[in-house]
Amino acid sequence: MHPYVDHVGLWQQELRDWLPATIFDAHVHLGPPEVMRSIREDRKKLALSTFTSLTWEELRDWYPRLFGGRTLVGLAAFPFPLQEVDQDAANGYMIRLMKTAPEIRGFLLAHPTDAAKSVAAFDAAIAAGVRFSGVKPYFDLLGKSVFETTMPEFIPEALLEFMDRRRLVLMLHTSGRGMGEKRNQDYLRRVLDQYPNLPIVLAHMGRYLEAAEFFAFCDSGLLDYPNVYLETSSATLPEVYRRALAHPGMRDRLVFGTDLPFGLITGVEAWSKTHGAIFITRDDYPWNDPALAAESVQRRQLTYNTYHVIQAIKSAVEAMHLSAAQSETVKEGIFHRNAESLFGGSETVHSACGCP
Repeated sequence: MHPYVDHVGLWQQELRDWLPATIFDAHVHLGPPEVMRSIREDRKKLALSTFTSLTWEELRDWYPRLFGGRTLVGLAAFPFPLQEVDQDAANGYMIRLMKTAPEIRGFLLAHPTDAAKSVAAFDAAIAAGVRFSGVKPYFDLLGKSVFETTMPEFIPEALLEFMDRRRLVLMLHTSGRGMGEKRNQDYLRRVLDQYPNLPIVLAHMGRYLEAAEFFAFCDSGLLDYPNVYLETSSATLPEVYRRALAHPGMRDRLVFGTDLPFGLITGVEAWSKTHGAIFITRDDYPWNDPALAAESVQRRQLTYNTYHVIQAIKSAVEAMHLSAAQSETVKEGIFHRNAESLFGGSETVHSACGCP
């Protein structure tokens, strides 16, 4: 990872004075290099392979750089869900972290087809004196593209039954094109009806390729379920947040996440008439198209993805034309209070006073 740079002054000039004093990060990947096998060259051309490790010590160094002057009160963390990972070792690392840093709400990395192995990981944490807060399933563990998989393929029904009994949180990266797809809406509705004790956090605002797909999701009625939460990482379209915040009850169920270290990618999602869903980036990565990026006048205006996420949330909150007190209440909900309510009490992880 490169040293911290406020590339376009976005933090210094716009976000620093707007962001609340307290943050809960609801989406973080943690894992040491030794739990990951080497990545093949063809796999390095996928965005999900941009980062393959981030230790707790490295993360604690990055927070004050990104969010200087803020206090981090908690985080929901899970292993890197790549097919090259040693799942037992990755979950074991998370268990050790939870023992030494109880402010971490650890999520176990679920086996994609064998629920018994995931239950064994949960039991291992209990035996060690800690408890996983939730479960992170992921499509890549099947060795297939997200567009080639369906959620039932990598989320065993027995795992859902176990999670419902244990009241574990599901951190769900949706398959296909995201929650705009009817099959995904039908799946989520069935799970919500069948497992009423299961809180579901939809990572990346449920995923969408175009804003219209998110709007279709909003019209599905699924956001009316009180145990559906939306997590913000990677989503940088202000209109998506405007629509979410306009939905009754969602002000209390929108949670901020960075997706670190992936939130350090210097870019934003975009829709190309010629190339479909793309990521425009300031820097060149093995998986992006430099020629396509060079055509974008936006490129030199980009910085860390997590900063653009916050900027989009800021734009949406300001468009609500609330009083100063009401605006602070909404911001505090998004950036820490909603996650604290979901995951339980908070403890200070790191005070970032005096940092950039």
